[in-house]
Amino acid sequence: MVNIQWMYGHEPKTLPDDWKEKIQSMFLSETGEEYTHESISNLPIPQWSGNMFLIDQEQYPTPESLLGVLWALPHGQNGVRIAAFVLDSKYQSCGWGGKAWDHLVEISRAAGKITIQLEVKAENSRAQEFYKTRGLTVVKELPHYYKSGLGYEMKGPL
Repeated sequence: MVNIQWMYGHEPKTLPDDWKEKIQSMFLSETGEEYTHESISNLPIPQWSGNMFLIDQEQYPTPESLLGVLWALPHGQNGVRIAAFVLDSKYQSCGWGGKAWDHLVEISRAAGKITIQLEVKAENSRAQEFYKTRGLTVVKELPHYYKSGLGYEMKGPL
């Protein structure tokens, strides 16, 4: 039986190179986004309990155990911004994304945050639907935000 769970996700700059490579690979295969070791290391993600990794405990602590990433950061005085959220396709539509979302909302509310925002590719309708069911709406178009073109800024209440 597979033992999968969300656990604390370390700051990007503290990750070993093999974990960064796994994250690069996951983002490329699931979203088409290209990251380098440097771009991952330079993400402004602080150490806090809003960061999570979806881990297969049977393969941990190897990078192959990584099945999902949620990195978020406090944004402005009252908000939270999701900087990266990806799940291996085998674990999408199984409730794992919702569990991470619920945890982030709980942690953020406890910290006094009231809004949440993120950027998403305009072509990623599946992700947009996930966020819309959680109260987010498109507030701005972001031309050329992604290499592939248009992105959207989505925002909503926690």
